[in-house]
Amino acid sequence: ERGTKGLAFLKTFAGVVGNEANAAGTDAATIQSVVDAKADQVAPVIEPESRGIRRFTRLLSTRRAKKEDPPDPAGARVECEHPNNSLYTFTGNLDVPKGAYDGPLTEDDVHLFPDSKKKLSLVPYNVLLRGSSLRNTEWVLGVAIYTGHDTKVMMNSSAAPSKRSQIEYGMDRVVLMMLLLLLTMGTVTAIVCGVWIKNDSLKNWYLRTDTADMVFDPTNAPLVGIVAFLTSYVLYGYLIPISLYVSLEFVKVMQATVFINQDRALYHAETDTPMRARTSNLNEELGMVHTVLSDKTGTLTCNSMEFFKMSIAGGSYGAGVTEIERAVAKRNGNPLPPAPTHDSKGAPVKSGPIEPGFNFKDSRIDGGGWMTHAESRVFVDFFRVLAVCHTVIPEGDPKPATVCYQAESPDESAFVVAAKRFGFFFKARHTTGIDVEEPESIDNETVSSSTTKRFDILNILEFNSTRKRMSVICRTPEGTLVLYCKGADSVIYERLRHVPGGQTHAESTQAHMDDYAASGLRTLCLAKRELTKTEYDAWNETYTEAAQSLEKRDEKIDACAEVIENDLELLGATAIEDKLQDGVPQCIEQLMRAGISVWVLTGDKQDTAINIGQACSLLREDMKTHVININELIKLEGDRLISKADFDTQGREQVRDQIKKGIELCDECSAKGIDMGVVIDGRSLAFALEPNLAPDFLSLGTGCVSVVCCRVSPLQKALVTGLVKDSGKITLAIGDGANDVGMIQAAHIGVGISGQEGMQAVMAADFAFAQFRFLERLLLVHGRYNYKRVSRMVTYFFYKNIAFGLTLFLYNLETRASGQVVYNDWLMSAFNIFFVSLPVLALGCFDQDISQTSCLRFPQLYKQGQDNACFTWQVQLYWALNATYVSLVTYTFVFYGVHGGEADHVSGRQFGLWEIGTVMYTGIVITINLQMAQMINYWTWVQHVAIWGSILIWYASNCILSDSERYLSTYSYKIFLPTVAPAAKFWTATPLIVGVALLPDLIIRSARRVFAPESHHLVQEFERIETRTETEKARGLGRGGSGNGGSVGDAEKGQSTAGTPTSSTAATSGGTRPSNTPSPMKTIGEGGPASPVVGDSNEQIGEFSKDTVLTPSKVSADISASPTSADDSSACSSLDERGTSDGDGGRRKTLRTHVRRASAERIDVEHLSGKLKNYDTMRNEMASKGLDFGAGLVGDSRGREHSSGAVASFVTPRPSSTTSSTNHSRNGSSVYSEGKGDSFELEDEADLEK
Repeated sequence: ERGTKGLAFLKTFAGVVGNEANAAGTDAATIQSVVDAKADQVAPVIEPESRGIRRFTRLLSTRRAKKEDPPDPAGARVECEHPNNSLYTFTGNLDVPKGAYDGPLTEDDVHLFPDSKKKLSLVPYNVLLRGSSLRNTEWVLGVAIYTGHDTKVMMNSSAAPSKRSQIEYGMDRVVLMMLLLLLTMGTVTAIVCGVWIKNDSLKNWYLRTDTADMVFDPTNAPLVGIVAFLTSYVLYGYLIPISLYVSLEFVKVMQATVFINQDRALYHAETDTPMRARTSNLNEELGMVHTVLSDKTGTLTCNSMEFFKMSIAGGSYGAGVTEIERAVAKRNGNPLPPAPTHDSKGAPVKSGPIEPGFNFKDSRIDGGGWMTHAESRVFVDFFRVLAVCHTVIPEGDPKPATVCYQAESPDESAFVVAAKRFGFFFKARHTTGIDVEEPESIDNETVSSSTTKRFDILNILEFNSTRKRMSVICRTPEGTLVLYCKGADSVIYERLRHVPGGQTHAESTQAHMDDYAASGLRTLCLAKRELTKTEYDAWNETYTEAAQSLEKRDEKIDACAEVIENDLELLGATAIEDKLQDGVPQCIEQLMRAGISVWVLTGDKQDTAINIGQACSLLREDMKTHVININELIKLEGDRLISKADFDTQGREQVRDQIKKGIELCDECSAKGIDMGVVIDGRSLAFALEPNLAPDFLSLGTGCVSVVCCRVSPLQKALVTGLVKDSGKITLAIGDGANDVGMIQAAHIGVGISGQEGMQAVMAADFAFAQFRFLERLLLVHGRYNYKRVSRMVTYFFYKNIAFGLTLFLYNLETRASGQVVYNDWLMSAFNIFFVSLPVLALGCFDQDISQTSCLRFPQLYKQGQDNACFTWQVQLYWALNATYVSLVTYTFVFYGVHGGEADHVSGRQFGLWEIGTVMYTGIVITINLQMAQMINYWTWVQHVAIWGSILIWYASNCILSDSERYLSTYSYKIFLPTVAPAAKFWTATPLIVGVALLPDLIIRSARRVFAPESHHLVQEFERIETRTETEKARGLGRGGSGNGGSVGDAEKGQSTAGTPTSSTAATSGGTRPSNTPSPMKTIGEGGPASPVVGDSNEQIGEFSKDTVLTPSKVSADISASPTSADDSSACSSLDERGTSDGDGGRRKTLRTHVRRASAERIDVEHLSGKLKNYDTMRNEMASKGLDFGAGLVGDSRGREHSSGAVASFVTPRPSSTTSSTNHSRNGSSVYSEGKGDSFELEDEADLEK
């Protein structure tokens, strides 16, 4: 009965809730009140015993109350997304009481919902990130939506990827080998001890092993062996160089904080930006770089945009030649005439930009001349787009001469400045509109009057890398609704209003943009659309709903934009110049001569990239350039003549074929000794990065000295970097913007440039500076020095530890592995602290094999680091054998030679254990320190103090211990001063031991230097001759030359031209300077070390032919001293046959022809297939996050594109046009274009040399 009543109650209760809840317009509070009332009505029906059901009723009521939303507060309310790490996105709404809202209200707000709040959508511009600084205002009122670790900045502060140098990885392997050696030595010791204890110990009755404990128990040999193993493991622990890690860290910190950070040649005075090494782990890695992957905008260029040309109504306006055009013409041997200094009226012409961001000159436009044009209305709309379609904020006094524009990107600022110069002055920005001062009339070629007009900004459709465009919907002063749009022509042209035969000026504008792109300018299309009120109101309702949506807001807004951004009327195009940074061509030239391949990953179109590549020495006239594109297929797809599936299939096959042909061409160029470069566009790159084509593309890229990837998205930058990293070569990525962070973190070494795009790249980088040209000095000077210092330091550490540890091992075997030591415990502990530590620190900090100037004059010397020539297994084995020899010689001479049994003292007694140990320790310490003296290339007072001071510390320590109390000195009490020092045998034996121990290494070094000199040996000899000649000149003893200029003096004159640049060139080359100018790093030591004369070699060594006779001019020619100016760059691009005569013998010598200046060895595809670890990992991570690495392609409106700003950039390079030429025969380059099926090739070597 109780169950029946309970079931009836539940049914009644459920019915009450269901009926009332389904009633229209009933809110949660009403439902709850009904529930409570009904519960009270049915409660008396329940028996008193049914308390469980009563509790169940109250529980349901309580849970229902907990689920209620709190009452809407009287003030404003913020709804936003959950905390996330996306810095540039934000989705939220703000509900504001209508009484507090000062904006316009709609009719629905006033009549239909008078009591509700006004809902406003929040966008990223409404959010101040943690750490932001206020601009243009003294204060703000705001609400904290995220705090602490929920803030976007904190959620982005993930730990940087751990990076270690190849030397450190190699050092770890050597340490493991040393550990195996230690275990092996311990095992041998254990076996020897166990066998001797078991078989022979009882024969030596005086040792009384029969009564010994377990350590020497003859009846338990295995246990004795185990104890002996543990004892020897501790005793031979000196083999493991624990102090190496401490010393290495000290040296690296010194290199980074003192020598790199304090280098004045890497300081940029204009921006007050010093060099910053953000980590010291990769100092030596800087000397091993094979490939540099670089961004273009802001990295190779200044990211300082200047409005240069424009196309309006089918006419091209703007005079002048870009710096890139001049650089290309100059490198091709056809320098353009300098810019005119006076105009046609004789007035002086101001050089440089008219004002920052504006460098436009055209008499047809200046002074309001456009107002008399037949299509002046198009000019007005064009200039209005520039003045209205942006997010710039003006600062200061609203006058043309004093206003200052704050823009998100330099190109946006350039547009607003251009509009101001043309008479459309953007004065102020308000909450709902902007004020623009427009010209009314002209008088005597000047604007005579102007009026301020208000443009009501109704909607802003922001730029992003997917849309590639920005639009503003506004109400003009005339009262019409107009949409102004600017963006890449790949998206603007496909959204133009269809007119039979095409819009009037579409073809001419496209042709103008092709010309602008060929000049290295960044192009942009401008368009407009007039809207009716009905059309706009319908669209705005949908847009408002999308803007207030908390889910997929961006997708919904983009869909709304697609609806309104159609049927556009083309107004024209703009062209902005982004100038190359100072010294970029010379820097890239030097890097290539050093054997470093340069990959440029840019968002520019193909033609622009090729011209910029030629201007900055990426694509030279003496190299073969292979172009990979699928322009014909792109055109067919754009015209809807082939489907997307057919495009993918055919495009993939075409790219495969072009890559295969590129590999064949690369092999041909390699056989001829010619450098090769590759240019690949974005759509082709997307196919090339697919798993089945990536090994082929990487194989082709590794065989080229330069690769230019066009239309690359940030994801593709990181993927390309990971792919190149899989080649096994050291990669360095350099960029300046947030879109370069993935590339910087993916490379072995990341370098950030602090420029116009914020500090994201710098914060993610390992090294940071202000100018690309500083990379030359960072790699060729600091990188090379650090690599050689660290590698030699590490090998020396293992050498000294092996030499010292093996003497303990040998003596332990002599004592039947009993664990007896031969050295004093205090002295053993001080070995790596006092006696041999200072010289190796001096080596790691200060050693230079050649001067800094020579590092820049002979960049080919950098190849030693690329080949890891100082840390190969052969080098490590040599040092291990040398250490073994030293220990054997020292031990044998001491125990079986010097102290073989005859009297050691004048009194007739022999030395005991500790006296002999002192003699052997002395030989080891002096040998190891003098071995360092043989290694040092450049002596300073620091090296003298370190080496000779360490030896003095050894003798001083013995003297102190000898006269100390027995408790402190232990076994050294009264050993050195009273016993060892007075013995003549000690003083005569020490030089003998040291000489015999060092003799083989000295012979090998001398023989290698005389008969097989390395490149740096020859440069050292050249420096010695140069120093001697300068000294003789200073003393008035210089020898004059005659005849063919064969004297050293004449050779020196020729050398000084190549090796001593002018001051201006020094400033642009990142540290090259005249020889008589003090070095900014003088503390390291400047000058050339002395070296013995190098004889003739019977074989070719590095860049030197077998018949080379060493003279300054000979070395300068063969090692290819760097050009002193841009004029010399072309002349030095390849060394032709030339002759010199020796000053002494007057013999004529001919050098071999040198054409291939860079080092690029192609890796076979078979060696890469299945081994792309980094590439596969990055692809899998992108796939797991739903990222499309193939986005950002030409003609794909869904793709991403390179942005010059950290948040947005409104000037985007155009896609490759099918009508543009890919041969570029006018600039003399050898471009092989598979995409067009054409070729323009040099006929023979004579043409190449010419």
